[in-house]
Amino acid sequence: MQNERSKIDWSYSGTPDGFFGTGATVAEQTIVWVFGLLGTGILGWVVWTHSIPWAWWQFAVAALLALDVLGGVVANALNSCKRFYHSPVKPEETGFTGLAKNHFAFTAFHVHTVIVGVLFGKLDFGYGFFWYFALLASTVVVLRLPLYLRRPAALGIIMLAVLVNLYIFHPVIGFEWLVPALFLKIVYGHVVQEEPYRG
Repeated sequence: MQNERSKIDWSYSGTPDGFFGTGATVAEQTIVWVFGLLGTGILGWVVWTHSIPWAWWQFAVAALLALDVLGGVVANALNSCKRFYHSPVKPEETGFTGLAKNHFAFTAFHVHTVIVGVLFGKLDFGYGFFWYFALLASTVVVLRLPLYLRRPAALGIIMLAVLVNLYIFHPVIGFEWLVPALFLKIVYGHVVQEEPYRG
């Protein structure tokens, strides 16, 4: 509804959760699992029907990468994740959970393109590292902008990444989806601060 009003709420409590955001509701967690599993299933069907010659372990690695990235696109758009990742670190948020609230560190953990380039692209380090450093650079660019410019800049960067992925730096077979989804997950979903609503 155009005039729908919801309460913006930055407060949260509970067991630290870097996947769904601390305090995520059952509905929020469910929507991540539904779309993550559906997306992974569709990709599995595409790879299988197109007879891409992967070993069993490559199917397993690809499924884990797909679930993480495709589910992560949805997870990082959750109000619980926006609330969690754009709030200061709390005393109980230690170790990996606390470190993950650093946007640059969170981005740096995402070495997915390097894994794909090495394991699926016949040791294609150029593909892997090009996109890895492009993702890091994109995060830095967006974070250096004023808050009101971050969302449009992030979407502009994603648009360019899609075009480069399609027409310039060709993707690894079976992972044509990876760069657009990864940039959606990180550059827009994770880095851009947006108001966390309560239903």
